[in-house]
Amino acid sequence: MTAGVSPRPVGSAFLIGYAVAYIGAFIGVAPLLQVLAPLHAEMIDGQAKGPLLSQALFWGCMAAGLGNIIGGALSDRTRSRHGRRRPWIVVGAVLTVGSYAAIQQSSTPLGLILGLVCFQLTFNILLAPLIALFADRVPENRRSAMSAVMGMAYPLAAMIGSVVMAWGPQGEVARFATLAAVVLAATVPFALLSREDPAPADRVRAPLSGFSLPSLLHPFAVRDFTLAWTYRFLVVTGYSLVAFYLLFYIADAIGFPILFPGRSAEAGHSLLTAIAVVGVVGVSTVVAMGGSRITRRKPLAIAGGVLLAIAAAVLATTQDWTTVVVAFALYGVGQGCYGAIDIALMTDVLPSVEDRGKDLGLINLAVTLPQAIAPLIALVLLENLGLDFRSLFLAAAACFGGATLAVASIRRVR
Repeated sequence: MTAGVSPRPVGSAFLIGYAVAYIGAFIGVAPLLQVLAPLHAEMIDGQAKGPLLSQALFWGCMAAGLGNIIGGALSDRTRSRHGRRRPWIVVGAVLTVGSYAAIQQSSTPLGLILGLVCFQLTFNILLAPLIALFADRVPENRRSAMSAVMGMAYPLAAMIGSVVMAWGPQGEVARFATLAAVVLAATVPFALLSREDPAPADRVRAPLSGFSLPSLLHPFAVRDFTLAWTYRFLVVTGYSLVAFYLLFYIADAIGFPILFPGRSAEAGHSLLTAIAVVGVVGVSTVVAMGGSRITRRKPLAIAGGVLLAIAAAVLATTQDWTTVVVAFALYGVGQGCYGAIDIALMTDVLPSVEDRGKDLGLINLAVTLPQAIAPLIALVLLENLGLDFRSLFLAAAACFGGATLAVASIRRVR
C-alpha cells in the first residue's frame, strides 16, 4: 500500500457518482474507437481502411500518453478552492466533446489522424485526474469493491456503445452527439457536486517542479511498479488488438454478413461484446460483493491472463461462429478477472503520495501506448506479412501469456 495518510471514509453517494462518471467517460471512448473511427476510416478510403485506421490510432494514442501525464501532473500541482482534480475533469470533458466535431468533420486521412489526436489528448486530460481521485479518496478497505466496479467500465461501455451504434441513431452526426451527451451528463455533474478535500500544502508541488526526465521515470526504479506496469501494458495490448479489429474480423475473417444475410457486421459486434460483458459483470459483481473480504488480488490477475490467452488463441484458429461465441464468453470471464483488481493493484504499487496523479499518468501509459503499438503490430502482420485478421488474435494471445508471467512475479501484492 502507498505510504501516507489514508483517505477518510467516503459515502455511498460519492462512490456511486464516481462509478457513473468513470463508466460514462468510457462510453465516450469505446464505441468511438471500435465502431465510429473504423466506419469513418472506411468512408474516407475504403480500399485502405485498415492502414488508415492503424495510422490514426497510432498517432492518437501517442497523444493519449502525453495527455495522461499532463493531466495527472497538472492536477497534482493545482491549488483551487474547488480541489485539484475536479476542475480538470470538467475541462477535459468539454474539450473531449469538442474533439468529436473535429473527427466527424474530417474528410481526409490527415484530418482523421488530427481528429483522433485531439480526442486522445483531451480525453486523457479528463481521465488522469478522474483516476487520481480513486487513490485520493477511496480507502483501502473499499478498493477491491470499487476496483471491481471500475473494471466493468470499458467492457460495459463497449457493449452499451456497440448496441447504441447498431440499433440507435444511424446518422454519424447523431451518433457523435449521443456520445457527447453521455460524457457531459456522466462527468460534469459529478465534478461539480462531489466534494474534494484540499491537499495539504506540503503535498502540492509548484506548477513547474518535478518535470525532469529522471523525476518522471523514477517510479520505474521500483521493481513491482515496473512489473505491474508491464502486466497492464501487455493485457491492454492484447485488448487493443481484439477490440480495434473485431469489426473487420467479424466481417472479413468470419464472414458474418454472409452467414446471416440481412445482418450487418455491427450486429455481430454488438452480440459478441454483450456476451463478453456478461462474464465481466459476473466476475466483477462477485468481487464487489466480497468487498473487504477479498484481500488477494494476484490469483485473480493470473486467472484472468490465462483465460484471455486461451480465448484469443481459439479466436485465432476457428472459422466457426458458434466457437467464436463460446470463446468470447470465456474472454469476458478473463476480462472480468483482470478488471476486478486492475485499479486496486496499480494503486498498491504507487511509490509516493505526492505524485499520485503523475505516477498514475505513467501507469496509464500502459493503457495508451498499447493503443498505439497495436496498430503497428497490425500493419506488420496485415501489410508486411500479408496475413489476415486472425493473426492479430494470435498476437493478442501471446500478449496475455506474457502478462500472466509478469503479474505472477510481483512481490508486493498477494
